[in-house]
Amino acid sequence: MRSIAVVISLLLSSLVFAETQEDVYYKALQAEERGDVSESMSLYEQAAEMDGEYTEEIREILKEYYDALGMTGNEPPWSFRVLGDVGYYGLHYEEYGGVPQSKENGGDVFTSLQMIFGFNVGNWIHSFGMAFVSDWFISNKEMPQLDTNDWTLAPGLEYTLVGNTLLLDVGVDFNVSDGVTMKPSFYAWLENDFFRKDKQRFGAALWAYYRSEGPASLALYGSWNKTVPLGLSWSVYAGVKYDADSIANVVQFLENVDVYNAKLAELEQAAEEHTYEYYFDQCVAQYGEPRCRDEKSGVLESVMYPGLDELQEEIKDLDYYWTRWIGPSIRSNVSYAFRNNFSVDGKLNLMYGFVVDGASSVYDDLQKFTGTWGASVNWNPSFFTLYFGLEQIYVHYSMPGALEGVYPENSFLSEFKLGAKFEL
Repeated sequence: MRSIAVVISLLLSSLVFAETQEDVYYKALQAEERGDVSESMSLYEQAAEMDGEYTEEIREILKEYYDALGMTGNEPPWSFRVLGDVGYYGLHYEEYGGVPQSKENGGDVFTSLQMIFGFNVGNWIHSFGMAFVSDWFISNKEMPQLDTNDWTLAPGLEYTLVGNTLLLDVGVDFNVSDGVTMKPSFYAWLENDFFRKDKQRFGAALWAYYRSEGPASLALYGSWNKTVPLGLSWSVYAGVKYDADSIANVVQFLENVDVYNAKLAELEQAAEEHTYEYYFDQCVAQYGEPRCRDEKSGVLESVMYPGLDELQEEIKDLDYYWTRWIGPSIRSNVSYAFRNNFSVDGKLNLMYGFVVDGASSVYDDLQKFTGTWGASVNWNPSFFTLYFGLEQIYVHYSMPGALEGVYPENSFLSEFKLGAKFEL
């Protein structure tokens, strides 16, 4: 079930650094309500340089500030931000269907630190980011099915380009965990708005993710977004997605075990035709008496059961193959921001995949449904935000007959999240 753990990594590493003008404008209004003039002006100036529907209104507000303070308003077109996140995720994992039901509990202490340098060139905003994300899993020895490491660390680099209608976000994470060498993962998000109506934007987006041992994804979406400082905001992406992951070929492994057992029975029957002394003499003639008397050498067994060593090697390890799915997909987020610094967020991501390439013909009818849903409550009184919420990741396999009982048909990973974010 390592794919479930990888999904968590994927969800944490897919954050987009860029903010909309409405986001920054809303923060400026909050700072103004707190009486923090310096912070509110800084945010208004940042929002004025971004594309959006509030530009003229923001410039009028800034002009009033500049006139009152006797300032010219000529500020450098660059910014530097530091973002952090510290939280505890309670984990509950279940799998059932076709296999014995299993339930496991654990925890994850999550930390993230991001440093972002941005600057404006004409109508374009360029941002360069460096991030350090870590997970320390608690009681993970009690979760053998989920199969997490004791800890993971993922330093990363990211570049974001924001224009009037375009957003490009690309990056790489260098994943490191205990006992595992560094394995990079690459991702990219490209989105373009084709037209706008009121506060709504309509366009298309392309998403790509790749990690050498899996998973890998490529998706094309149509997009519908609405972002406002207060009230209801949403983003909906619907389209088609290609998914690939490295899966153990258990069917081939079980077939190899059957071949091994049949060959062993055949050799044992053949060995009964001669005495032990006969095989010992044959062994001495080939390897010498000292090695044949050494039980650990195994040479006597190789003489008695020829060809068995090669069969043992074939069933020693599971072989992993890329299995690829393609199917409809939807990604959606909705939030509601209140005037008292509270907000509520919800998400729903779904995909139903049909196999287009598997380890063997047995896997051709293996269909997969994946879903992620959850909600959180946030309180943002100042430069920090407190949050708590619940999220679930669900995976269902529609098994062909030959795979029934080989893999679990259903798996649930539930996460209770509690933590704090800050921005400086």
